[in-house]
Amino acid sequence: MTEEALLRVRGLDVTYRRSRLRGGDVQAVRGVDLTVGRGETVGLVGESGSGKSTIGSAVLGLVPASGGVIEFDGADITHGTRAERRLLARRMQVVFQDPYGSMNPAHTVGDTLAEALRYNLGLSSDEIHDRVLRALDDVGLPPGAARRYPGAFSGGQRQRIAIARALVMEPDFIVCDEAVSALDLSVQAQVLNLLARLKQTRGLSYLFISHDLAVVRYLSDTIVVLYAGQVVERGPAARIADAPAHPYTRALLAAAPVPDPVAQRRRQAERRLTGTTTPAAGRVSAGCAFAPRCPFAQETCWTTRPELVERDGVFAACHRHDEIAAGTAEAA
Repeated sequence: MTEEALLRVRGLDVTYRRSRLRGGDVQAVRGVDLTVGRGETVGLVGESGSGKSTIGSAVLGLVPASGGVIEFDGADITHGTRAERRLLARRMQVVFQDPYGSMNPAHTVGDTLAEALRYNLGLSSDEIHDRVLRALDDVGLPPGAARRYPGAFSGGQRQRIAIARALVMEPDFIVCDEAVSALDLSVQAQVLNLLARLKQTRGLSYLFISHDLAVVRYLSDTIVVLYAGQVVERGPAARIADAPAHPYTRALLAAAPVPDPVAQRRRQAERRLTGTTTPAAGRVSAGCAFAPRCPFAQETCWTTRPELVERDGVFAACHRHDEIAAGTAEAA
């Protein structure tokens, strides 16, 4: 990994427009900053509704940004035209959670992989054939897979095909949006190992989106934790996963099952502390969005929004971080 930024997101806001009858507009992302270096994997983690997939969609141009700047390789792509986005697809690709839903079951795998090459790059038939076979080989599928249809493959194999479809464009950067969450654990591990290998052999950068902190830690160099559309913690993957600084990150870690019964009971007890049935759950916070669920919330947490503050290489948005880290904070 190098220090040079390939993707830079600054102050990103995304608002979904809705009628008053449906509750009015929803601000899904609020002032998010993140950077993905060349050859780096940045993991976006948070529960459903945290805004992580919206950030990925904004980077890809699938939803418009209502504020902030998105730069790719130094160029502002925040409000890129359709033609500019089409050119950008040569360098920026995506792997979604459900590969079968994004494939035409009436087209062979070879036709599916060749489609983007044919319309975006205008390559010859021989060049397209070579790229398709190379991509299939890179994801561990035989050449004969190109002649078969998506319905003939297992879920893990279809996800490999989805990765191959991204690879045929020979991109620099791939957004992986819950790319392994629908797979069995053993298949998850295989696909994660594949993504890690491709990162090394092809020099790829990833924005890896998941609700599972353990999965994000395995593949990521840096982890960004989101809650209610805001960054609450950011730092090196090992530091975030092993010793989280923010109470919300601790809750995410506690939600992951472990094989040790004693450790599992301890995690369940900590998870109950950050549930949605805390005494203050009905109160609206003008400060920290996590205050209604936080066992350490004090009055300042309800009234003043905490800023991301760096401590020993980790950024956390928590008024009581130092006390929690020292083990001196008392639960509310």
